Amino acid sequence: PCITLGTACSTSLVCTHMACQSLLAFESKIALAGGSHIFLPDAVGIIHFEGSYNSPDGICRTFDKNSAGTVPGNGCCFVVLKRLEEAIEDNDYIYAVIKGSAINNDGSEKIGYTAPSISGQSRVVAEALAVADIDPETMRFIEAHGTGTTLGDPIEVAALTRAFRAGTEKKNYCGLGSIKTNIGHLGAAAGVTSLVKAALSLKHKVMPESLNFKEPNPKLELDTSPFYVLSEKESIQSGD
Repeated sequence: PCITLGTACSTSLVCTHMACQSLLAFESKIALAGGSHIFLPDAVGIIHFEGSYNSPDGICRTFDKNSAGTVPGNGCCFVVLKRLEEAIEDNDYIYAVIKGSAINNDGSEKIGYTAPSISGQSRVVAEALAVADIDPETMRFIEAHGTGTTLGDPIEVAALTRAFRAGTEKKNYCGLGSIKTNIGHLGAAAGVTSLVKAALSLKHKVMPESLNFKEPNPKLELDTSPFYVLSEKESIQSGD
């Protein structure tokens, strides 16, 4: 099957989920999943106005007290997916294993098209954890959507906290990062770019720092959550 779809910023991860389902159903032997975002004309710059999601100074400060918006970026990113046993049999280089995924729609629960609801996002995170058979207390790192917007970051952390609290009361043990502080927001390609970052983190056994972070946004309530922001890179130990 060859499918073109558009679900705004989640496009490339929805593609990845559907590709995984196609592989699990033996509709496909190998799959390419991803997206692209080319911002043209390239010389237009960043347009900011009060209440918009674009950063006023062209810097993305995800999870930071002074976060004020995201920065658009250009890019194209795809992953090659196969069933694990066949990848091993074919002697493919395996960067990472996708243990589970989930998608949903929060419909009228959200306040607008560009912002998910806490309930909807927490449900899809909980479902992905359940499908992967992962105890949230064993999670060491979350590569977040992390746009650096005043609305989006608190919703995302609140949703993650709600999903994790179903399985643990532990605090500040799971690191948060966002590739948008490195390359900006790649629109339809944003999700799979984050997936590639997570896969490379496993390959190199390091959790990269989230750039431009100095002081946590108090609206995230990180002190009582399972999370902390990766302000500097950390190694991934064999037991993690």
